[in-house]
Amino acid sequence: MDDFQHPVPGKLTTAIVICCYSDKRWDILNKAIAAAARQVPTADEIVVVVDHNPPLALRLRAKCFETPVRIVENIHPPGLSGARNTGISVSRGEVILFLDDDAVSDQDLLATLVWQLEDPSVLGAVSAIRPLWETDRPSWFPDEFLWTLGCTYRGLHPGPVRNLIGASMCIRRSVFDHTGGFDSGLGRTAKALPLGCEETELCIRATKALPHGRFVFEPSSGSDHAIPADRATWKYFLHRCWAEGLSKACLSLMAGSGEALASEKTYMTRTLPQGVMRGFADVLLGQPSGLLRAVALGAGLAATAAGFALGRTRAALTRPFTSVPARTLEPVE
Repeated sequence: MDDFQHPVPGKLTTAIVICCYSDKRWDILNKAIAAAARQVPTADEIVVVVDHNPPLALRLRAKCFETPVRIVENIHPPGLSGARNTGISVSRGEVILFLDDDAVSDQDLLATLVWQLEDPSVLGAVSAIRPLWETDRPSWFPDEFLWTLGCTYRGLHPGPVRNLIGASMCIRRSVFDHTGGFDSGLGRTAKALPLGCEETELCIRATKALPHGRFVFEPSSGSDHAIPADRATWKYFLHRCWAEGLSKACLSLMAGSGEALASEKTYMTRTLPQGVMRGFADVLLGQPSGLLRAVALGAGLAATAAGFALGRTRAALTRPFTSVPARTLEPVE
C-alpha cells in the first residue's frame, strides 16, 4: 500500500479493480491490466483480485508489470460479487473503476468517468462497452441483445440510467460506505448457472439509500470486451437470456417489481418492437439477415420470459428468495 498517493485537495483519488478467475483468460487479462496501467492520468492504485484460484494468483505475482499492481485473493465467497467486495476492502481510492478481466479499456476511460463524478450527485458512471469478436460477428445477432455479452446495447442512451454494466463501471466509495457491497447471493461464479444482476441490485439499493444521487451512461470513452467464439452461438444466446430471466425473478423479489423491471418495460415496449421493424425493413432492402435478427429478438424475449416465469414459480412453490446480506465492507490491510 506504500505506492498509494495521498489525497490532493480537489482531486478524487482513484483505484482500478480487475477481478479474474481463470488461467484460460491469461492473454486477455494481461492486456486488460496493461490498459489499466496506461490510463492518463494514471490511477492511484491497481488491484487485481483472483477468485479462489491460487495457481493463477502465484502466476500473476511472478509477473513483472510496467506499473505497481497489487495481486490479492478473494476473501469472500466464490464469485464475481465476492471478488469485487474484496477489491473494495483492500483498495483506498475515493472512486473505484471496476473492469472485467477480458475488457481492454481506452486510455482516457478513467479520466472520462471520473469527470462525470466531479458532479456530487453522480454516484457512478458506466462507459461504452464494445464487443471485440474473436470470430466474425453472427449476422443474426441483434444490437438490442448485446447485454447478453456484457456490452452496451441498442436502446441505452447517454445520461441517467437505472443501473451500470459491470465490465466497465466507476462507483464512488461512499456508495459502499452507505449501502454495503455487492450481494453475494447474486453474481456470476465459475461453476454454477449465473445469477447476475448484482450491479442492478446494488444501484437500486444505492438510489434508495441516497435518493438525490444518480447513475449515468457516458459513451464518449469505453472498453473493448472480448467475445470468444463459444459465445457467438444460438445456444449461448438463448441460455444467457434464460439466465437473465431467472436473475430478474430473484431481483424482483429482493427489490420489488417496480424498481427491478422499470427499465425492462421500456425495453420491451419500445426498443424490441423497433428492432423487429428495423429487421423487416432490412429484408425489404435486400438484406436477408434482417429476418434472422427479428427472429432472434423474439426468441431472446421468449427465453428471458421463460426464465423469469420459472424463477417466480419456484419462489411461489418453495419460499421467497432470500439473498446473502451485503454487509458493510471493512478495510483490509
